[in-house]
Amino acid sequence: MAKSPPGDIVLSSPRFELRKLKPGDAHSNLVDWTLDPLAAEMLNAKQKPWPVEEQKAYFASYEKRSARLLLGIFAKNDGRMIGFYILKLNPGNSTFNLSTLIGDVEWRGKGATTEASNALYDYFFNTLGYVKAKANVRPQNKAMLWLMLMGVWRKEARLVKHLAVPGSTDRADVFVFGLLADDWRARGNTTVESPNASA
Repeated sequence: MAKSPPGDIVLSSPRFELRKLKPGDAHSNLVDWTLDPLAAEMLNAKQKPWPVEEQKAYFASYEKRSARLLLGIFAKNDGRMIGFYILKLNPGNSTFNLSTLIGDVEWRGKGATTEASNALYDYFFNTLGYVKAKANVRPQNKAMLWLMLMGVWRKEARLVKHLAVPGSTDRADVFVFGLLADDWRARGNTTVESPNASA
């Protein structure tokens, strides 16, 4: 059985700090994130600007959800939030579901997802004792599919017409990917600083 992370979790990689998001992290820099259709879909939001007050409410909605965690990714050079992770934890089964958003387009294609994710995997696999991560990816999210297929994730299933398409009678497929802790360790992902959690 895996452990649950502490409420004040802070993880570190060479360029980023990952920590739990709070309403005070809402910022005008995030307003345009949901103009991206994939980002809007991930947040279950309409493709329109994301007002600061709505950001605050969204971040606050995770404060008392013990089985869910919203971790912001902050650039160390300027303290700006560039994205976040949504985690659904199942410590009894030692598994977690993971969704990733790099909302700041200036950081896309610069290895941010890989670096920050390695810090997260190191902590959840090696410190908390989780044995598997799971992720769902839409077929049109080519960038994320490329990252998954080039990495150590395994495509486990394609769920046909699994999701309803908002504003349409159409339905969409989704790929299911799995990442085993042993596979991640065998890949030799040890290039990040050891993450730490505040006591």
